[in-house]
Amino acid sequence: MENEKINSSLINTTTTTTTTQKLNDKEYLSTLSKDELINLIVQENEKKQQQSKNIFKNNGAENTEGKKKKKNKNKQSNINFDKCYKRHVAFKLSYVGWPFFGFAAQDCSEETIENYLIKAFLKTSLIPDIKTANYFKSGRTDKGVSAYGQVISLYVRSNLKEGEGIIPPKDQSGGPILNRTKSNKTELTKNNDNEKARKGNKKSIEDDEELPYIKMLNGVLPPEIRILAWAPVPFHFNARFSTLSRTYKYFFNPNGLDLNLMKEASKLYLGEHNYINFCKIDVNVKSFMRVILQFDIEKVENSELYVATIKGFAFLWHQIRCMMAVLFLIGQKKANISLITQLLDINKTITKPPYEMASEVPLVLFDCGYDDIDFIYESSVQEKTVESMFGVYNDYLIKTEVNRLIRSTLKNTEPTTTLKILQPITNITNPITSPTLSTSTITTTTTTTTTTTAATETNEINSINIGEKRKHSIAESDKELEEAGNEHKHKHNKN
Repeated sequence: MENEKINSSLINTTTTTTTTQKLNDKEYLSTLSKDELINLIVQENEKKQQQSKNIFKNNGAENTEGKKKKKNKNKQSNINFDKCYKRHVAFKLSYVGWPFFGFAAQDCSEETIENYLIKAFLKTSLIPDIKTANYFKSGRTDKGVSAYGQVISLYVRSNLKEGEGIIPPKDQSGGPILNRTKSNKTELTKNNDNEKARKGNKKSIEDDEELPYIKMLNGVLPPEIRILAWAPVPFHFNARFSTLSRTYKYFFNPNGLDLNLMKEASKLYLGEHNYINFCKIDVNVKSFMRVILQFDIEKVENSELYVATIKGFAFLWHQIRCMMAVLFLIGQKKANISLITQLLDINKTITKPPYEMASEVPLVLFDCGYDDIDFIYESSVQEKTVESMFGVYNDYLIKTEVNRLIRSTLKNTEPTTTLKILQPITNITNPITSPTLSTSTITTTTTTTTTTTAATETNEINSINIGEKRKHSIAESDKELEEAGNEHKHKHNKN
């Protein structure tokens, strides 16, 4: 097949060369007729066009093939996870939830914290895929809710071969490799050292050191999402079901609120109650009984804001925001403290008062409590983490100052003009020459001169006169048209 292509190419080249030579041979051309000359030129042009198409086609095929190879090369990982040691690890993370559509991954949006986390684990080659990573989260926060102490757990690639949570590779039969030959150990060591090779001339990881998980993940995550710490955990650990308690904080401005009433009312939430009247109903929830262990309201240090700290075993959908909404009603003295007791008693047929759920922006998942989990904060990357978080803080601080500038400027600026309202025009004898205009002053903050007022009224009168003149002119035109039409109709009937 290749020989046929070569031969065909040679024939085309030879033919093209022969035709070109003929076109350059003046003696030969002089012997041809006009039609023969035209045919020769057309033939030469067609062959040149065909050659150009072939060259373009071949180059395009080569480029496409090169792109495919490059794409496949990028997809291919240097790490064979079947021969890697893994480790069961819990990660503590923080995030500013305002720009995201909640924590949990969603089909309708990629802008979720969980989606960015999964991408980061895949990009750093810590997991082959999320489905086989035994992934769990302590809780899911809604759109706009932030966190300081969110916890997730999963299997990740490890540089160590023994220790808490270490999982050895599997052999071809699917079982753990326990009896290893020297060649197997060498191959596994090389496989785990791929991270060193990928980093090139960067400092390599010693065999007795774990992979720098925080540094690796924070390097590919958005600045609003930060991994704070990690901890090796036993195999029975589950970030969701091993959680003993969850603590939330809700920040608010105390202006217009009776804080003593709110503090007194908040204590009614303590203990075990049915919170069906303090949540958004989820059809998958079988029981609405929840336990509140702590509910404190205190001033934030070095701030004009206050914060409510709520601790419990678990919470219902929007439970914190509903509880705070009712507290705000009581703090504004729009509801009595007894309202909480009545809403917690589901045996009473009290109508749930219509109230707007408290905003999600001030809500923070502050801590998830576990037994015997000691998180490791890497000092080498903690400074960078603080620096990155300061960048986010600085952005919002600037926005706050811009808002404060506008608010304070408007607050200190007094109106400088007299605001008047035009009253309905009455008793007009002649709309063209003598309109009557009355005004009433609403607010006066500066002294207005008689001349300015007179000029203003004159302008208003002139505006009305112009409008009335236009109306009068239009009316006269309509009347003339009507008379002309009647006259024409009269003549027509007469004829």
